[in-house]
Amino acid sequence: MITCPDCGQTAPDDARFCDKCGRGLHELPPPVVALEALEVGKELQGRFRIVEVIARSSQENRYRAIAIDDPNQRFMLRERVAPAAEVVAEESAPQAEPQTVASAEEDPAGPKAKTRELPPLAQAASSNPSDQTADGLQEVKAEPEGGEPAADTDVAIAEDATPQTAVNGVAGEAEIQDDVELAPPEDAAEGAEPIVEPPAAPRADLGEVFERVIALSQIITHPAYYRALEGFAENGRVYLVYPGEDLRPFSSRSGAMAEHEALSAAIQICQAVSYLHNRGMRVNDICPTSLAYGADGRIKLISLDYVSNDTEIQAEPILNDGYTAPEIYRARQVDKRADVFSIGCVLYTCLTGERIECESWREEAGPIRFYPPHVVSPDLEKIVRRALAFRPADRWSGVDQLKAELLKLNSRLRIRSACITDVGMVREHNEDSVMAVELVQDSQVSPAYNYLYVVSDGMGGAEAGETASAIAVETIRYYVERGVACSNVSASAQRESVTPPPVNGSREQLLQSALEQAHRDIIGYQTEHPEARGMGATAVSALISPPDAVIAWVGDSRAYLLEGGKLRQLTKDHSLVQRLVDIGQITPEQARHHEHKNVITRSLGARANAPAGAEAMTLRLKRGDRLLLCSDGLMAHVEDSAIAEILARRHDPMEAGRELVVAANAGGGSDNISVIVINAE
Repeated sequence: MITCPDCGQTAPDDARFCDKCGRGLHELPPPVVALEALEVGKELQGRFRIVEVIARSSQENRYRAIAIDDPNQRFMLRERVAPAAEVVAEESAPQAEPQTVASAEEDPAGPKAKTRELPPLAQAASSNPSDQTADGLQEVKAEPEGGEPAADTDVAIAEDATPQTAVNGVAGEAEIQDDVELAPPEDAAEGAEPIVEPPAAPRADLGEVFERVIALSQIITHPAYYRALEGFAENGRVYLVYPGEDLRPFSSRSGAMAEHEALSAAIQICQAVSYLHNRGMRVNDICPTSLAYGADGRIKLISLDYVSNDTEIQAEPILNDGYTAPEIYRARQVDKRADVFSIGCVLYTCLTGERIECESWREEAGPIRFYPPHVVSPDLEKIVRRALAFRPADRWSGVDQLKAELLKLNSRLRIRSACITDVGMVREHNEDSVMAVELVQDSQVSPAYNYLYVVSDGMGGAEAGETASAIAVETIRYYVERGVACSNVSASAQRESVTPPPVNGSREQLLQSALEQAHRDIIGYQTEHPEARGMGATAVSALISPPDAVIAWVGDSRAYLLEGGKLRQLTKDHSLVQRLVDIGQITPEQARHHEHKNVITRSLGARANAPAGAEAMTLRLKRGDRLLLCSDGLMAHVEDSAIAEILARRHDPMEAGRELVVAANAGGGSDNISVIVINAE
């Protein structure tokens, strides 16, 4: 019987995969013991002091460290046992008995599982050393794709550099032989003893993996890669030094992401991988545990251990079950499409929270499961399925092609909204009207996506107010539908007397003219119904053709924009108190409680022989922006700061709208309350 080293499940001797966790049982390595970790406070090289042990495994330890001479400088250290040639005789002192370290993964079969630790590479990376820069790092310009070195390659040399200076344990310029004497300088005193330079310090062998990481860290300049600063050997162990960045493990996020978050993550990974692909290299190790979020929220690739050339097949390749391409398991020809497969696997995990089952990859691919239970947009599912094709020839030909498709899909701004109107706690009937209309024409030939929203607050009483607001929303809808040339014009709104502007007119002019037409229609209704004289309405409307939006308004109904967590009022009230604020007689805070705060200076239907005076503005929406259209019944009882807090906390438009109405009613509900919450996603 075979015992799975990850979960302890037993299996027959001829079993190749664990039935419980899916761990591959073929060619199980011999039992390993942990590398004993150094104590906190241990000093290395007289430069670093360990402050925390952050990870342990059978092959390496990781530490947080600070600079001894400057505690504000932080580092991350990777530690491994030095190659056999570097273990010196004084290291024969008795060591504490090592202890076996159990797996830190709670779920070895989950999407975070990295089922193989780092096996040794088949070949060590070669490096072309040169002198250090002042900060200890080699500055090397990337070679062009043709393989020939650039003619203008520069090497920065530290002011204190000597011929013996080494970069990360790699010798500098030509090493000096022990038995070679240098000629004395011309100005040396006659008869003086010749100056003999001391022999160069022997080059520290950091081991195949660390040598490769050092070499790559010197030539990779893309900010998405976590690069080593230097390497050194001490007391039979070798170390890599990294900057002490605040990295949050990508695998620390559990469950499925929203589609826009998953797309953003995949696009960032594609950009980083494309950088290496364009230089003839392949990443090989792309999985949740080899990714992290930087302090700026951007994704970083934290493993350079298995980067190889485009077609190299390593003798013992990394096998991250659920993320490594099938051809690597089958020891077939490998190229950059293997990384495309791994990116597809990470994207699948982001969308579903699960790892792809890979137990049959040595023979054939099993079916990739989405629905049920996972619901992924059809266009995105098609992209992921192609990236996960079992045969490399069926995948995207390169990571740039995959990235282009993801960018195309990610550029679509989706609009989600909710409308709520309520009579309030005092009024007997509701004079507000709200409307949300999607004017969508989904066509390969002439697609059009337009979203129209209107909030209108009626005035006049005796059922005249609600009539005015109803006329306003219906006229605006008809006028805009005709203006954008949509085919689904409401049959009840056919009025040939209305002549909308041409289709190629400005959207800002279109919406502004729609409000002016509503003004004329309300006046026309008053003429036909004398009992309705004095009725009118305020209105605020938004016409969105993603990502562009137009806002038009008359009166004191408002539009707000929540952008980056900050609330901004887009409209400016046509009211008496706003005029007083403009001329400096009262403050905005005084305006909220002014005795004439309900007196408006412009409205639909107020002046028979003059335009309503509608204003309009345009803006460009970004993903994450939220628009709020509302009547003055909301602002009468809910402060702008409270509106911002509710919109930021309630991500669902319906939940946000409902809480805004409830908050207004809790504050007194002295007027009708109408809100439309619009999310740009």
